[in-house]
This record gives sequence, C-alpha cells and structure tokens, in this order.
Amino acid sequence: MLHVRNAVEEPLGNIAGTGRNASDDFHQDWDRLLFLRRQGVAVRFTEVWEDTRCLATMLLEEADGSWFMWKGPTGVPDPEVLSRLLTDIARLPRVTLVLQPAWALPGVLAEHGFRPGSEFTTLLVDATGTDEQILARMRPSTRGRVRRAMRHGFTFTDDPGLLDRFHPFYTAAMHNADSPDFAPLEYLRDLLELERVHLFGALYGTEMAAGSVCLVNGDAVESRYVATNPAYRSRAALNFVHFQTMKWAAERGLRHLDLSGIDTGETSEKTRLINRFKLGFGGSEFRYATYSR
Repeated sequence: MLHVRNAVEEPLGNIAGTGRNASDDFHQDWDRLLFLRRQGVAVRFTEVWEDTRCLATMLLEEADGSWFMWKGPTGVPDPEVLSRLLTDIARLPRVTLVLQPAWALPGVLAEHGFRPGSEFTTLLVDATGTDEQILARMRPSTRGRVRRAMRHGFTFTDDPGLLDRFHPFYTAAMHNADSPDFAPLEYLRDLLELERVHLFGALYGTEMAAGSVCLVNGDAVESRYVATNPAYRSRAALNFVHFQTMKWAAERGLRHLDLSGIDTGETSEKTRLINRFKLGFGGSEFRYATYSR
C-alpha cells in the first residue's frame, strides 16, 4: 500500500541531522532541503512510501511564484509512484520539472497537466583512468593548455577557506557576462558547509588563479560556479582546475565531471565560446527532459 508524506511540514529541528533519505542525488537530498530552508526558500519535499520503505522523493523550491524541481525524482521509476508525487503538488502554481530521463513518463505527466518543453543538456566528461587516458580524451588544443598549465607551477587546492579570494573575480566574471546565475558570497559560504560541496582551485604562490565550486552528485562531480582570475586566463588556470578535479573524482570512485550545461540551440558568440571550452574536455551530452504546467 503506497502512501505519501510531505516532510517539509515537519519543524526544521525535527529533521536536522536525522540522515533520512541520504540520497546519492545531491539535488534531491535532505542536506539540500535543509540548506534551502536556512536560506529562507520555500520548499516542498514529497516522499512516496510502501510500508516502511521509501520508494521515491521529489524536492521542489519556489522562486518568484513558480516552483522548480532539478534533476529528480530519486528512486526506481514507476508510473504509479510518479502519479502519487504529481498528485501531491497538484495545487502548486506554475511548476517546472527537470526530470531524470527514466522518470519522463509522458502519459502520466500528461494526465497531470504537464507538457514537454526544451530538454536541458549537460556535458559529462569521463574522469576514469590514468592521467594520460584522461588527457587523451581531450581535444588536442585543450590537452596542450592543460600541459602548459601544469608546467606553469599551479597548486591544486580543495579549500573552502579560499572563498574570499575566489569571490571577487567570480563576481566580476558574472557581472561582465550579465549572468542570471550569480551566487552571492554568503550563499556560497553556507553552501560550502555541506559535506558534498567543494571549492577546488589553482593557486600560484598565495594568489588564486581560478576556482570551481563543485557538488558531488551521484557518480559525478558537478562543476557549478566557476571563474578565472583575469591575470591567469592566458595560463589556462581553469583547464588545470578541471583536469585536477577529474583526478580527484577518479581517486574517489566517481566516474564523471559534469560541466553543468551546454547550449545546443541557437547560440550567441559568447555561448559558442563557452561551449567550445567545455567540449574541449571530451565527454558526451546527457539530456534531461523538461515538463511544465
């Protein structure tokens, strides 16, 4: 017998530190739920249970009157389970779901008023193997830049304490790009308190040359907030960070570096250059279905 629980109805103190639903999926996990609630974000966290076993979970967050789920749900895809999840959110206005491919069940989604939209595409780069095997999968130009950066003498770091050095040039890069995806300093500081979030960087002496705030999500390290110090752009500092992040992932049994989105439609010159940078590392496109109502 299936039953549904909306865990967010519980007081924050009741669920903090319980370890419930310790999911491999960072975006659908209790840690992220608690983080969003501490940020003052309205959230809805639906669980479908069979007796004492949790079958699936779905985390939605609210922004500007709309609700959004990112890369979910968790669990083994099942039409009845998905129907229960969607029934629980039926009264929410303007919902967008970015679905794991196996959960994109068109018939069930249509019954609940959802219609397909443009897919979200990311680039998964194989992080397995030796250094030379990782390098061999890159385009020659990217491989050459990584080798040049390694000769330059950068030091790879995994240190949230470097956030105050990273954030100024990250802020400048986001403003110059007119990016809607800017993360304020205190948001990143709180995010880096989570066990599965890391600030990887390239240091040259005591100066930070590039950085990447990454999330461990399933079998991948997802590079989420990145920037290069302009003084080190010609020295391929971010190429160095991505290469070292893949090595870090491989050492921990993770399979991929997720470069967090690639534009497959009509692109501007700026987007084309970003795509070219990401594609230089090799990898394959991975598509998430998007549905809205």
